[in-house]
Amino acid sequence: MEVLGHRGSRVPGPENTVEAVDAALRAGADGVEIDVRRSADGDLVCVHDARLSRPAGRAVVRQPTEALRARGIPLLDEILDVWAGRGRLICEIKNQPGQPDFDAPRERTARALAERLRARGWTGPRPTVADLDAGAGGITVSSFDWFAIEAVRDAELAVATAFLTMPRMSVSGGLAYARSAGHTELHAHTSAVLGSPDAGARARQAGLRLVTWTVTGVGAARQVRDAGVAGAICDDPVEIRQALNTPDPSGAGATEGS
Repeated sequence: MEVLGHRGSRVPGPENTVEAVDAALRAGADGVEIDVRRSADGDLVCVHDARLSRPAGRAVVRQPTEALRARGIPLLDEILDVWAGRGRLICEIKNQPGQPDFDAPRERTARALAERLRARGWTGPRPTVADLDAGAGGITVSSFDWFAIEAVRDAELAVATAFLTMPRMSVSGGLAYARSAGHTELHAHTSAVLGSPDAGARARQAGLRLVTWTVTGVGAARQVRDAGVAGAICDDPVEIRQALNTPDPSGAGATEGS
């Protein structure tokens, strides 16, 4: 099972930073996930929340790039540079209803991301499930917003796409859409995966990879591994990787084999 750092690595953090991404990869994570939004200048930056905590309530999309960088928010290009092809990089496009940068179906962030990746040479055939199963690494673009990932899917880039689902959506429902839309992966919430004992088998039957978010502890990591997922996005990838490489002292669950 792939162990992927959540927002680079939330432990010890700081999340969505060059330092967190580099630390997770140096410590043996198979890849990292980061969040992508736009600045007022149209640049792509890596930050989870749509609004800044200080000054309170100011929307990221209305802040100049340099003001965001002064607050420690990196450009996507800086994250791409430090990642440098080590394992997988999952870029989650943030575009949710009610947030100030929501613009579906125009998808300005998704289209800007596609153009940025094209400019950096990410063109060619899209990775297949078999490629990712073989550890090919590379870039995957995910989002709760299916318009966003469809825009990237249609951009003729050498990147995979993944449908990201809320806890309330079943694994079977997410797989049905992801398969019909030609995506490579389903990124389902941990609660949905654990609520469907055959989740991993269903994904394989659908010809898709199943990744779960967010794993916050060792026990949950062992559970989703045993459910047959291909990967887990984890707050503390170092702890999870070490634990999965060590026999479970309780004797519960299988040893790692995926």
